[in-house]
Amino acid sequence: MKFTLPLFITIILASLKPWFVSSRTIIKFVPLVFIVLLLASCFSEGDCLISATNKLHIQFKKKSNHALDTTIAFTGISVSGSDSIVVFKSLVKEILIPADIHNTFTKLIFHRINTADSSVTATDTLQVSYTKQTKVITRDCGAYTFYQNLKIIQTNLQSKIISTSLLKDPTGSGPSAYAVNFQIYY
Repeated sequence: MKFTLPLFITIILASLKPWFVSSRTIIKFVPLVFIVLLLASCFSEGDCLISATNKLHIQFKKKSNHALDTTIAFTGISVSGSDSIVVFKSLVKEILIPADIHNTFTKLIFHRINTADSSVTATDTLQVSYTKQTKVITRDCGAYTFYQNLKIIQTNLQSKIISTSLLKDPTGSGPSAYAVNFQIYY
């Protein structure tokens, strides 16, 4: 048997019936009980929906038509502040790359297979800066660092800034949940 709120209210009112004079009196108290339950539910802990992220969302577009996606074959991407190289096993049209959380800039070195000659590896760089702001959301949720004011410091790529803040939809998943920060044109 499923225990629901209307059933709960019916049980409470039925147990109080001997104290009431008539069923009309009970009906007068139904709105009062509803309001009390509604107010009591407002005092429960809220959800911590955090939109802060440290991931850069980069899309790759065609130089000839910026509205069209293009796919790139990366052999790896180096990220400043990390000794590891991000490796992709397939062609990608967008990526999520972590920003260097220890600095106010991140340098990305893209190692890709050249589209003109598939036997040659090309290297491209993109260095971005940002400001960090730590905000306490609530005592229960804690503090989060928001990365904002993104700027391109240095690059050899044709690119465009789309969003100057690193944001994520807390209810979404995958790359589409992240705000697009840069578009790079190949």
